[in-house]
Amino acid sequence: MSDDTLATLLILSSAMLHAVWNAAVKHSQDKFATIVFVTTYGSFLYIPFTAFVPFPGPVMWGWIAASAVCHLLYQLSLAAALERGALTFAYPVARGTGPMLVVLFATIFLGDTLPATKLAAIAVLLLGIFLTAGLNVQKGGVSSNAFSFAVLTGGMIASYTIVDGLAVRSAENPLTFIIWAGVAGAPMIFIIGLKQRGWGLLSASLRVWRQGVVASIPAHGGYALALIAYRLGNLGEIAALRETSIVFASIIGFMWLKEPFTKNKLLSVLLIAAGALALKIA
Repeated sequence: MSDDTLATLLILSSAMLHAVWNAAVKHSQDKFATIVFVTTYGSFLYIPFTAFVPFPGPVMWGWIAASAVCHLLYQLSLAAALERGALTFAYPVARGTGPMLVVLFATIFLGDTLPATKLAAIAVLLLGIFLTAGLNVQKGGVSSNAFSFAVLTGGMIASYTIVDGLAVRSAENPLTFIIWAGVAGAPMIFIIGLKQRGWGLLSASLRVWRQGVVASIPAHGGYALALIAYRLGNLGEIAALRETSIVFASIIGFMWLKEPFTKNKLLSVLLIAAGALALKIA
């Protein structure tokens, strides 16, 4: 199996798992507490594996610190976006903004150029994503701040994708970054949460353990798959393919969260799927 094929399989699996954990957060009554559970307690999953990978050197710790900050800002903005807008609005805006910025960065600064056919395929994929969000705007069910927080979340997605993608490419052993970054990021959002909500956050995050457990394994496992894919494939292309998660999110939103799934929503999902297919055969 070629690196490109393996990267595609890994990133599509990651996309599905990402949609699952975001839906679990949306389903929770206390979304911020659930994100705290996933980030803090879910990171315990990495600890047993630290004994089997090299300890990071100074340069790698720099990458890990930058990654932790980007993921913290992403988690805070995601919680705010999901509090203010439906999963089927906030998710596509955030996931559509991120890959556009990654493709621009990779093209300008990394020389990861894509042929015009692949760029056209990405454009079709993103059109489907933003069409999904536009359908929710037309219904008037979006708060004034929902769009702003969703776009901010997209910017943070681009930031952590770029930082993590460069880090995992530069690491001699990619598992060193994947595992130690998972461990290092654990306490950050919990500390921020304590400042916002006090020690009551501890009991609140434990009360949502059912949603937290459901979300933690796909959140961390799925992102580990994405990082390996970033190492194997073109960063911009892989980042765009990961946003096929909106297809899974739309299905989950309809079947589990009982969010509407109209003909226009079906059209947007088909556009995303067509763009992803064209991206791989172009």
